[in-house]
Amino acid sequence: MPVRIWYAIKNVPRFKMFYDGSFGSQLLFAVRCKALSVNRRTWRWNEGNTRLCLQCNRGVEETVEHLVLECSKYEQERESLMDVVHEQCGENKWNARCVEEDSGMRYLVGLDEECNMTVVDAMKDFLVYAWNKRQGC
Repeated sequence: MPVRIWYAIKNVPRFKMFYDGSFGSQLLFAVRCKALSVNRRTWRWNEGNTRLCLQCNRGVEETVEHLVLECSKYEQERESLMDVVHEQCGENKWNARCVEEDSGMRYLVGLDEECNMTVVDAMKDFLVYAWNKRQGC
């Protein structure tokens, strides 16, 4: 069975209400396009010339998925996001999504057929907090 790539699901451009010009919307757009400036994407021209995550130093590539779902530096921000996710779709349903090939990313970024604006807004908040923390703001 071929791997479903969560960010390649959307076939036709459509207007989305969650692009409101905010910094969170800009980050969400970058995540949805797989264009967020994480080391996996920018390693050729970044200062450290590495694909590894320099935020948690676990020796793993810094991908969008790692930043959102795994990196220990953003654990507190992720807990707030997961509180909203569990409230909106239930812990059992979320856990079932996590074992899917996309680890729940489609749901978090609003690409799932069950797009939940409360979750998308929480994801935007997570991205802003995590990105500011990453930048040392």
